[in-house]
Amino acid sequence: MKIIKRVILIVVVLIAVGIGVYYYMLPEDVGVTTADTGTVSPKLNITGNIEGNEIVTVYADVSGTIEERFVTKGERVNKGTVLLAYAGESQQNAVNVAQNNIEYDQKIVEAIQTSRATNQKKVDDAKARIAQCEVVYATIKANIASMDSAKYAKDYERNSRAQSIQSDITKMQGEISSKQAELAKIEVDLKKAELLEDKSNVMQLAEDSKRIQDQIADTNNSISKSQRDLICLPLEGMDPATYENYLNIQNDLETVTRLWSEAKTDRDTAQSMIKAYDELLGNEQKQAQDELSFDQAMNELKKAQGGCVSPSNGVITKCYVDKGAQVEKGAPVFEMQKADSYKVKLLVSKYDIDSVKTGQKASINIGDTGYTGEVFNISQYAEADASGKAKAAVEISIDTEEPMIVGMEADVTIDLDETTNALRISNECVYTDDDGSYLFVVEKGNKVKRRYVETGAKDSDHTQIISGLSDGEVVVCDLGAADYEDQKINPVEAGEE
Repeated sequence: MKIIKRVILIVVVLIAVGIGVYYYMLPEDVGVTTADTGTVSPKLNITGNIEGNEIVTVYADVSGTIEERFVTKGERVNKGTVLLAYAGESQQNAVNVAQNNIEYDQKIVEAIQTSRATNQKKVDDAKARIAQCEVVYATIKANIASMDSAKYAKDYERNSRAQSIQSDITKMQGEISSKQAELAKIEVDLKKAELLEDKSNVMQLAEDSKRIQDQIADTNNSISKSQRDLICLPLEGMDPATYENYLNIQNDLETVTRLWSEAKTDRDTAQSMIKAYDELLGNEQKQAQDELSFDQAMNELKKAQGGCVSPSNGVITKCYVDKGAQVEKGAPVFEMQKADSYKVKLLVSKYDIDSVKTGQKASINIGDTGYTGEVFNISQYAEADASGKAKAAVEISIDTEEPMIVGMEADVTIDLDETTNALRISNECVYTDDDGSYLFVVEKGNKVKRRYVETGAKDSDHTQIISGLSDGEVVVCDLGAADYEDQKINPVEAGEE
């Protein structure tokens, strides 16, 4: 009886062990999904910063001192808002100088025109006197020539003496020309000094003018005497009546040559003055230039008085100057972002930039407020992000006219281009390592195999499979998928009990 009980017990144990082994050897139920064809609508989620639609640099309108700065960084301004005031002292000084130059030019021109008219009259008067002297001189010379000089002196001696006297006259005439030019320059400088009320210089120039005029007069007297001697060379053997007539002619000749020489000196001096004044009339051109300088100085003064104004609506992002600073015209004083419209600037990695295209729609969230927008610019020059990595700058317009805070962070979702008729698989089935993307595919006999695939577009649910997988193939979709590699499983499609 005991033996029968033991046999029954052993049989029961063996049956229990067999049942355990059977259930242990059964394939485990594993969740799977099937690859299908459909649409993949990828989106790119990224954070950027709000900016105005254009960065504007504001430059100094004039050179000078900043008297006051009225705005600070981050302040919103309207077009025409006065951003800073200039002291304007240098501009006012430039106006005063230009005004003084114009007044001085006018005085110079008026004085020159008056003196020129006076000297022109002197020239005309001198020419008339010269013409009279030439007539009298010719008459006297004819009277002397009528005397038979052959019986009183030798022609050789007369000619030799005449040449010597003529040489002296030519030399003295050259000296007078030089003195006349010097006198003309002194007279012009004297006129300028009188207008400038430079008393010490006026006295010195007046003395120099008197000295030169005396030298010219002395030289003229010497020329007159030499001209008389030239015609009235000593004659010998005259009878008393002839000699008395000769002396009278000699006296008349001396008077005529002196008056003639003085008239020519007056004419040449006046003509030299007119020539010098003609050169000085270039002051009329200088006056025009000074008037232009005055207009420019007034324009600069008006700019300084008006201050530096904002060229548009916007937000001040940089202030380069402060009260008391010295600036040069054209130097940057502010940077601002125009606020006619707004944009979000994003830095997109090299992995995502190929998917981003102009015209793509975007959702923009700033805190709890949502906006719509559109990609309108993709920079062709990479910028470094906070970590120093080169990324492409993408700009997205914001569909709003509300004022925004420039520099604020914004969360952006870009609707990338859809891919239709794409072979796709659930995102949770796709894994990635250094060799690329891979799936755990359920192959023949329900055995799990790792398979590398080429992926494409991706949205919140699906990833496009470009190559490495066929439509209808079953893929493990389980957190522990790697544990079933090379094992046989019991695939359970999502949704099955």
